[in-house]
Amino acid sequence: MCLIIHKPRGVEIPADLLEAAVSLNRDGWGLMGFSPQGNLLVERHAQVVLADILDTERRHRDAEYVLHLRKRTRGAANADNAHPFKVVDGVYIMHNGTIKLDTRVAGMSDSWHFVSDILRPLAQRRPGVLLDNAFLRLLEIAVKPENKLALLDYPSRRIVLLNRAHGAEFDGLWLSSTRWIDRRLLPLATTPQPQERSYAPSEIRFL
Repeated sequence: MCLIIHKPRGVEIPADLLEAAVSLNRDGWGLMGFSPQGNLLVERHAQVVLADILDTERRHRDAEYVLHLRKRTRGAANADNAHPFKVVDGVYIMHNGTIKLDTRVAGMSDSWHFVSDILRPLAQRRPGVLLDNAFLRLLEIAVKPENKLALLDYPSRRIVLLNRAHGAEFDGLWLSSTRWIDRRLLPLATTPQPQERSYAPSEIRFL
């Protein structure tokens, strides 16, 4: 399922939010965005370490970026399945949700197949189509509200959030979902999707 967080320039991602998100999304992480000077920022990591993400948040406090924390549903937990995915030069995408596609490459996620088999060939044949407003609206309809996409176009310094209305606003941030934010660590007042939670060892009973 995963979690996407869009952070505008100068807005802090609170440490308690990151801790609650990492608690339930431990299968890779990455970010994409723009430095204050307009340079491209792209990172992908297989290992989810809270201290590293907190350090990255501090270093990029003045940048606009989108953070992706992966919870594996399909495909291996490795760097190849970490987001963002490069579509074509200067265009990157992140996905939260599940897209029903035939998976032709073992170990690769539905997000990877969506980019490799649909978006990349389309963008190569029709340059600029991924930023056409009519196409973006059509894409929202096709993937349905349960799927959220963040699209970055470096030449135009633009980040587009698809199905944004079905996410949540939190302290100046946009969250693709509230489901995978650990309610044991950070209960939210407003939750479009009910929060899941982790369990302390003392709460677990084996039959």
